[in-house]
Amino acid sequence: MNAEDILAELGDIYANRHQWNRKRRERGQRYMGWVCTYIPEEIIQAAGITPVRVLGGNDETPIADAYLYSNLCSFVRSALEEAFMDKYDYLDGFVALNACDHIRRLYDVWSIYLKGKTPFTTILSVPGKISENTIAVFKEELEVFKESLERHFEVEITERALKEAIALYNTTRSLLKEIYDLRKDPQPPLTGTEAMEIVLAGMVMPKDVYNEKLKSLLEALKSRPPVPNAGERVRLLIMGSELQEPEYIRVIEELGGLVVNDDLCNGTRYFWNLVDTREEPLEALARRYVTRNPCPRMRPQTERLTRLKQMIKDYRVEAVIYECIKFCDMHGAAYPIIKRGLAEIGIPVLKLDREHLLTGIGQVKTRTQAFFESIGV
Repeated sequence: MNAEDILAELGDIYANRHQWNRKRRERGQRYMGWVCTYIPEEIIQAAGITPVRVLGGNDETPIADAYLYSNLCSFVRSALEEAFMDKYDYLDGFVALNACDHIRRLYDVWSIYLKGKTPFTTILSVPGKISENTIAVFKEELEVFKESLERHFEVEITERALKEAIALYNTTRSLLKEIYDLRKDPQPPLTGTEAMEIVLAGMVMPKDVYNEKLKSLLEALKSRPPVPNAGERVRLLIMGSELQEPEYIRVIEELGGLVVNDDLCNGTRYFWNLVDTREEPLEALARRYVTRNPCPRMRPQTERLTRLKQMIKDYRVEAVIYECIKFCDMHGAAYPIIKRGLAEIGIPVLKLDREHLLTGIGQVKTRTQAFFESIGV
């Protein structure tokens, strides 16, 4: 298969993820929904359950609006609406994380009003600081999570199963990193839109199936012609809040940009760091998830800036687009820190406020075009 065919297949799986997973559910496959990339999927995988990311939809949210405060973000509203509309009726469980107040409220409503549809629900607590002490605390949290899965699903999560799951997910991460590394080239073979489609598909399908498709795609991309006019486009890094709509990036790229990397939870923050296979499994998982490429909830932000600056250098980034979903407190608060830090190395930043649904595209186009003109594109 050529790259276009594989990309189309992955895009179709993502677009029709609920139907695709329901068919596998009918054949006996169990599914666990998760809602934050700080949740170790490996433990769920080791229990014989396929993890699938809970995402928002493309519709208005009248039901969710009745259960949530008006100042909670539209991503959480959309994800909850999907659940109330039975889009996630194939899930055997749902696990959330204390990532932010918005996700905590999503969990509260789900665990109370959707308990009959989703038999197992739990919320994990990940520390907000990167240190050896917090790694130890998170390891204890993972032990409790593992035991709760074993009790509810009447399974034993062995050390061998954990190691196999870690190896499977490390393969996914390595393959995605190789694909992203192709974007370092001045004439990369894929766009930022395509890169997001690739990552999103992997969040909603079994990793063994996904890895085989990634291997084929990687080989196809190595011989694929470069993106048209790549050398004439401004090389961008996009970062910020939950972004699950490739069309958002497509709009930016149609204006003359080329997104060559990202700092998104549906991008590099999901797969950039491997789990150390030399450590005891739960210790290794706790370390990897606490110390991975951080989002704004983690302190100190100096660590995030250091990694971001290195990524900008490695991928020849010329400008950054910082998208922020309305009412996202953490990403909104982190923006001044990021802007000041990147100004030190001469990188211009455009902040775009948005909603989960693709509304206000005209404004995005106008502001992005003006930004490109201001930096000489």
